[in-house]
Amino acid sequence: MHAVKLKAISEDGGSEEIVDLVFDDRELAALKMYLENFERFKAARLIQNGIPELKKISMVRETGLSFEFTQFDYNDVYELLHLARPIFLGREPASFEKTCAILGRRGKGTVVSQHLRNLRGLYEKGEYRTIFQVQIGSTPLFHEKTLRDWLYGVEYHQDLDKRERIKELENALGQESLKGVFVSQLSGRIKATIMVADLVYLIVNRPTPNN
Repeated sequence: MHAVKLKAISEDGGSEEIVDLVFDDRELAALKMYLENFERFKAARLIQNGIPELKKISMVRETGLSFEFTQFDYNDVYELLHLARPIFLGREPASFEKTCAILGRRGKGTVVSQHLRNLRGLYEKGEYRTIFQVQIGSTPLFHEKTLRDWLYGVEYHQDLDKRERIKELENALGQESLKGVFVSQLSGRIKATIMVADLVYLIVNRPTPNN
């Protein structure tokens, strides 16, 4: 068993809470595996060079919607997605989802639960959906389902239905614009992954308090 005490301080610094968490050996091993995967993940060039961001959306009479992104090399996206597989793919033993489930189960009823809800929201919804939305036909462009269609229909797997939906978006926006849209949406997943790793690091490396 691995028991830790964490001090949680509110964002305004006005309140503190001491949180006691206890993990069994299997859970601790999974948390350590998450950190091992994260160490490789954070070295990805796409992260080291700066996560791509959406800079501007405009309407061009000749071509319709136009998107402008910070510069990135799509070859770096392939590297990132490869390194992210143990984290992004939910069935992996130390995925983001399973790691959050462990933390949520042990931190139930504490501020850890609220923190994890916020991180899950960032991971699933990204940074843009809460600010604006772009609809292409019946498909919301900045949406976790659309991002999953890209990941599992094009990049990670070859699901034909998902691939067809992405093809329809590509026909409407153009291949390069659509790539930029999806890559910029990864920022939410990347930042949530980093913040969960920060929490896991504190847990794994905090000495077990003496009784």
